[in-house]
Amino acid sequence: MEIIVTDERDERFIKFCDSFGCFIDEPQVVLLLMNFGKTVGCTSFKVYDGDLAEITTLFLNSYDNREKIAYKLIRQLEKIAIDYEFKSVVVSFDSREDILIEIFEKLDYHFVDGDEILLKKEFKSLI
Repeated sequence: MEIIVTDERDERFIKFCDSFGCFIDEPQVVLLLMNFGKTVGCTSFKVYDGDLAEITTLFLNSYDNREKIAYKLIRQLEKIAIDYEFKSVVVSFDSREDILIEIFEKLDYHFVDGDEILLKKEFKSLI
């Protein structure tokens, strides 16, 4: 499998998001997970504010190795966010019953108090 870093204009990303009924038109950093030329997963983030990125998509096309694929995509996206000097990353959900919440919690994301269902991960500074 190969991870490709691209943006929201990539036709593979647009087609993959469409298959999940999602349309993205804001600037995004996009990761596509390709397997033998076929997109099997994608994730993306956008700037939330100066120090904070927001994960806006995480789509997986397979139930096989779903958790492993999600971890791989999220970890790589976090590395890119750190390279862009973001201090933390957030992800929001429509329901506390979303199956992906458990994956994010295993990756050290924590609920933020407020009206939204929002999970956040602070990046540790090496300075």
